[in-house]
Amino acid sequence: MSDNLPERRDLIRSTVVTVLFSTVFLLLAIAFWAWSSPDFIATSPVGVLNSINVWLTYVVEIASLTLTFIFVTVTVVNLRFGLTGIRSGWTEIVIMLAVIGGISYGMFGPNIAAATLAFSLGFVAYLFLHQE
Repeated sequence: MSDNLPERRDLIRSTVVTVLFSTVFLLLAIAFWAWSSPDFIATSPVGVLNSINVWLTYVVEIASLTLTFIFVTVTVVNLRFGLTGIRSGWTEIVIMLAVIGGISYGMFGPNIAAATLAFSLGFVAYLFLHQE
């Protein structure tokens, strides 16, 4: 592990930024879930994206949930370190992976959940390779 410890001010700033980004991307995913309803799809942005290209909707859904995972994971890691002074382990990351997988499965079904988990595992691999 690195001996470079961030200052408390930097941890708080980073946590605020990641909470904001997590919220924005989760709200985007919830909006797409709500707009995918058969009652609204013709007049919603999902309907417009479907008329342009059917795959664009899937890309936005997967991207929003993957980015939610990334920012929520960074938030959890920062909060754990900021509150306890102990660096996070893999347990927190695996729990967040399961939570985002469950959310994506519940909102969009197994195909979007599988793609979201695949891209999220790419971020987990990045974290693993980034360790010292």
